Amino acid sequence: MKVWHNGKFLEAEEVRIDLFSPGFLYGQGAFETMRAYNQRVFRLDSHLERLFKALPILNLELAVGAEVLKKAVKQALKENNLKDAYLRITVWQGKDKAEAAVFARAYNFLNKEDYRKGFKVIVSSFRQNEFSILSGIKSANYLPLLLAYQEAKKKNADEAILLNTRGLLAEASRANIFLVKDNCLLTPSLDCGCLPGITRDTVLGLAGKEQIKVIETKLKAEDVQRADEAFLTNSLIELMPLTAVEGRPIKKGMPGKISGLLLKGYRSLL
Repeated sequence: MKVWHNGKFLEAEEVRIDLFSPGFLYGQGAFETMRAYNQRVFRLDSHLERLFKALPILNLELAVGAEVLKKAVKQALKENNLKDAYLRITVWQGKDKAEAAVFARAYNFLNKEDYRKGFKVIVSSFRQNEFSILSGIKSANYLPLLLAYQEAKKKNADEAILLNTRGLLAEASRANIFLVKDNCLLTPSLDCGCLPGITRDTVLGLAGKEQIKVIETKLKAEDVQRADEAFLTNSLIELMPLTAVEGRPIKKGMPGKISGLLLKGYRSLL
């Protein structure tokens, strides 16, 4: 696999990162994950905009701008002869200056059967700190979310839902969460500590076009169980229905009509 690192493409095994850099030692960095469809990256500009908003929060000054990274992303697909792929941009503090890397790789994306079954989730014992400056960005300091995801896998679940310090619904370990109740689309407001997801934003726009009422609000864990439908969103899974929480089915334990309508609308954008 060829990786773009600080301006040039190298074989992955040739990339060298300083062991004593703050990015490695303390997680001072940010990243974006994206998905390419037929060599086109969905909402690439939005991902880059979010990344560059995060950098000053983390005291990172990158020598190159968004256009350089955009070209690196597109070239990474060509260098690795990929059409449909997982991509990641990472920016971190090196020993003397901020560094950046871009890679693209083949990925086992979910299939029709996965979307038919939906995801089973748990409510994690880990909490999201909605007051932290890190809650609204994709920080390389990812440990609480990683541990929450590992907690879910140990319990034979697909994902973990995190509450914030006030016991309100924040997000999943790797995704935003939506509920449907009485034909109304509900999702945690950003002040609950969730990431302003690119796919989240896309779904909010789609709901408006379909004249589905949307409320960004305060939700509790029990609201997931009481929902008529629920689903997760991120760039890789797109829109994944939730069918069970803590071993109990959500409604009939099947993907719902509004979830299916929004997934169809999302894919029509592709």
